[in-house]
Amino acid sequence: MKHYLLFYEAADDYVARRTPHRAQHLAKAWKANERGELVLAGALADPTDGAVLLFRAESPSVAEDFARTDPYVTCGAVKRWYVREWTTVVGDEAITPVYPEAVAGNEQATLQAQAAAKTQPPAGVPGGILRLWRGRATAAKAGDYVRHASKTVFPEVQTLPGHRGAYLLRRSIDNSVEFTVLTLWDSMDAVRGFAGPDPERAVVEPAARAALSDFDETVTHYEVVAHTGEGA
Repeated sequence: MKHYLLFYEAADDYVARRTPHRAQHLAKAWKANERGELVLAGALADPTDGAVLLFRAESPSVAEDFARTDPYVTCGAVKRWYVREWTTVVGDEAITPVYPEAVAGNEQATLQAQAAAKTQPPAGVPGGILRLWRGRATAAKAGDYVRHASKTVFPEVQTLPGHRGAYLLRRSIDNSVEFTVLTLWDSMDAVRGFAGPDPERAVVEPAARAALSDFDETVTHYEVVAHTGEGA
C-alpha cells in the first residue's frame, strides 16, 4: 500500500458551482472512505481555492478514477487535478515509518550489513534461507506492531551474523491487518543464531504480543534456489 494525494485546483466560481453537487460529491467520498481508499479529504481554506484528498491504495489509479467521475470535476468546479505519491514516514498510519534511531543510531549495523552484502552470491545463484512468519492485529493496534518491528526488531537482526535482509508486509482483511515477516539468512546455522536451538518456533517478543491479536507459533523456512536483483 502507498499514500497518494489528489490535488484539486478550483475554478474562479468554485463555491457557487459545487453547491448543487455537494451532496453527491460527499456521498461518493464517504463510500470511498468506507472501502478504505479515501483517508481524509477537505477543501483548502482562506482562500477556498482548492482541495486535497488523501488516498491509501496499491496504485494512483484509485485516486485518478475518483477524480475523473467526481461531480466537482465533471461540473467544472475543479479546473485542474493531479495525483502525487506521498512517502509517509511519521505517524501511526505512516506506510514506511522511519525512526531517529534507524537513521542516527544504527551506523554500525549499516556497516555490517554492507559488509555482509559483499559476500552474498550474485543474482540467480542458489543459496540462503528465507524465514516466513505471520501475525494479525486490529486496525487500532497495527501501528504499534509496525513501530515495534521497524524500531526494535529490524535494527537488532541487522547486526546478527548471516542476516541478509528483512521485509514487513501488510494487508487489510475485513477489520484486521495481517502481517507477513520475511527474513533472509545465509544458512540454518545463522537462523539458529537468531531463533535459538528450536528454529521452527516463532520469536515473538512481549511488545509484539501486546500489539497482535493472533500470531503463528511456528515459522516456515525455505531454501532460496534462485533470485533476481541485487543482494538478497
